[in-house]
Amino acid sequence: MRMAEQPSPTPAGHLAEALPACMLDARAYAHPATDLRMIETHLSWVFLAGEFAYKVRKPVTLDFVNFASLAARRTDCDEEWRLNRQLAPDLYLGVAPIVRDAVSGTVHVNGHGEPFEYAVRMRRFHQRDVLSEMVHTHQLGHEAIDSLADLIADFHGVAPVADASTDFGTPARIRRTLEDCATGVAALSTDAQRTLATLSLLRQHAERLDKTFASRRRTGHIRECHGDLHLGNIVLVEGKPTPFDCLEFSAPLRWIDTMHDAAFLFMDLVASGLACLAYRLINRYLERCGDYGGLAVLPFYAAMRALVRARVLLERAHQLESAPTLAAPYRDEAHRLLALSHDLLCRNDGCVILMHGLSGSGKSTQAAQLMETECMIRVRSDAERRRGICTNAVDRYAPHAIDHTYRRLGAICKIGVQAGFPMIADATFLAESQRTRFFTLAKRLGVPFAIVECAAEPEVLRARIRARMQAGQDASEADLSVLDAQVTTQQPLTMEERSYVIPSNTRPRLPYVARMRVIASPSGVIAPGHQV
Repeated sequence: MRMAEQPSPTPAGHLAEALPACMLDARAYAHPATDLRMIETHLSWVFLAGEFAYKVRKPVTLDFVNFASLAARRTDCDEEWRLNRQLAPDLYLGVAPIVRDAVSGTVHVNGHGEPFEYAVRMRRFHQRDVLSEMVHTHQLGHEAIDSLADLIADFHGVAPVADASTDFGTPARIRRTLEDCATGVAALSTDAQRTLATLSLLRQHAERLDKTFASRRRTGHIRECHGDLHLGNIVLVEGKPTPFDCLEFSAPLRWIDTMHDAAFLFMDLVASGLACLAYRLINRYLERCGDYGGLAVLPFYAAMRALVRARVLLERAHQLESAPTLAAPYRDEAHRLLALSHDLLCRNDGCVILMHGLSGSGKSTQAAQLMETECMIRVRSDAERRRGICTNAVDRYAPHAIDHTYRRLGAICKIGVQAGFPMIADATFLAESQRTRFFTLAKRLGVPFAIVECAAEPEVLRARIRARMQAGQDASEADLSVLDAQVTTQQPLTMEERSYVIPSNTRPRLPYVARMRVIASPSGVIAPGHQV
């Protein structure tokens, strides 16, 4: 193996200091090492060398990690390779020793001898294919977001569940994690007022959610997750989103609520100015896995993720304190994320919107547009019906099964509204009793209520249903016989209900719906007869 020669032997205590220069010499590698570059984070150096990349831990000791010893860094490399093989087996190739000749001082990678350092060896990819870069170039679109949401939901569905003997996901552990992070932020932040306000709000929410955290743990939602699932840790490989660089160095930070894992991506998209894609992602994720109970903790976990990101940025700024110009952007971004953390906890524009109309009338299309442009949560009867009590498609349209589905939609809307989210119930709502249940829910919760009415000519309804069934890609199982039954049994909107209607031909967008939410009667419900 060819080796990079150094002018003179480097004392053992200064090997880490000299390592970047050694690794940026092509002669340190046995393979062609063209386009040599280094990417530095607060914990690691990543050396890009030809077709491969080598990730080396810094010998740092922080409040959340201790890489002071070679043994600790080796263990962490092994753990990173093991964990990342789950989601990115084509990227992670193994752990490579880095050795140095004691006489000549030469350094080479994956060679023989006593290692003084280790690196995780990966297949190199183009930085332009990392989702964070795609955001900057406006290349991140619906297809990648949808695929990513499905991938994460499926990954969480099979991830190991935390053993009851551990304290992973307990209220005490969550509060301890919050305080550990808060301590670091408070020590490094230069914006004391914003920091204190954010930390105070996080603590209040953590206390309020104490029983919910315990319930999530009892019901198996604490699992071995990715732990660091943000846009900079996902790359398109042959067009497929591939998460990498999972959080390997701390089991408590990896064995977390699955919603905590998903919340990082949600927060990162919001922070990137892509709230529409954030809500597309979380809606797709929820529809795939059915974990709508996680809405209760999503704002807290998203705010926690913003806090953690701020903590990392402040640490990087601290490392660069001798170069104030370089440190300033990291500190500014950290303070922006602290503000976002506060805002995520303060959103409270819950409302209940019902979609209404026969199968094939365009309800789900309208609801999908509304949930994305208005940053809302949608729950579909078509998806929840499949998760219901009946396994047979025909039985799922029996009266008792329909009632079960609507009860579930109502329960989900209640959870979402109480967490501060505007909710869309996407179902036919052809029976007055179904609509009354949700009107009563909105009134009891003191939030605005509206109905989006969708309609189409009979021949259009039939054509859409035939096309949908032929394609076989939609959650709806309604066929022409179901449509015929709906036409026969539907109960028209009452005069009172019509005062809450948003006609579908207005194609509701932000100005309309935003005004709908805030113009309300003293009870918190939109005043009947209100016109926009």
